[in-house]
Amino acid sequence: MIKNFSKSDLPDTLPIFPLPGAVVFPFGSLPLNIFEPRYIAMIESVLSTHRIIGMIQPAVHKNKNEKKLYPVGCAGKIISFTETSDSRFLIELSGTLRFKIKKELTILKGYRRIEPDWSPFLNDLKNDYHLLNLSTLLMELKKYFDKNSINVDLNEISKISNEQILASIPQICSFKVVEKQAILEATTLQDRVDVLTSLLRMYTLEGNENDNDTIN
Repeated sequence: MIKNFSKSDLPDTLPIFPLPGAVVFPFGSLPLNIFEPRYIAMIESVLSTHRIIGMIQPAVHKNKNEKKLYPVGCAGKIISFTETSDSRFLIELSGTLRFKIKKELTILKGYRRIEPDWSPFLNDLKNDYHLLNLSTLLMELKKYFDKNSINVDLNEISKISNEQILASIPQICSFKVVEKQAILEATTLQDRVDVLTSLLRMYTLEGNENDNDTIN
């Protein structure tokens, strides 16, 4: 986790990594295996400067040739990296701040770049996670794990920081791209908790309803 990250650390131009299903959140982390030449070039370019890239999901579209993006992503700073013998990068991103796309810039060395609008999400820089009550969310998470036969000790999870819990749930649960985007775009921390709780409840109840239909 990055400490003392401030508005002055934010770049005006942001290289982006469009990847469906891969989301990072402020104060969360995301490991990535970088192997495509264009993204290797991207990583090399930021390692010598601010070390920040934007994770963003391609928008779901009927035309697979469309290269549209969702309007909101999250920036992450590379806090560790390893260059492998076969020229890949294994990196870990620490989530910093969400952004909206102000405009897309010209492609550089094969990778896409944007001018980000950080202003709607500057509150992401505040760590107010300790103010959250996650008891209901953790209860729904336990039901989700039980329904999917996932053996996890919730007592151990409850010892993890609130920010890590909120950042990890979208990564470990089988949410759809649009659902992960809804979590990412939730305005406040409490909104994110509410969206996560609703999604977990929906997935659990959905399975129960299907079971009841089979019995009847």
